[in-house]
Amino acid sequence: MKTEITAIVVNGVLKPDTALPFADQTRVKLTIEPVESETPALAAWNRLKERLRQRPVHGGGKRFTREELHERR
Repeated sequence: MKTEITAIVVNGVLKPDTALPFADQTRVKLTIEPVESETPALAAWNRLKERLRQRPVHGGGKRFTREELHERR
């Protein structure tokens, strides 16, 4: 049976996030890779937000006054 789980390292010891589906003393083969803290989509969104903070996009059009925006007829 092949199972994929996530775990955290505490003082050099792996602590699984969920209980393992194996009996005690079962030998297993481990492949360990760090879990990405950001998904590629979230990383792209954060880069875009940072870019917009550095160089805001302005419409360049006429700026209406409050009275023009809320004109009542």
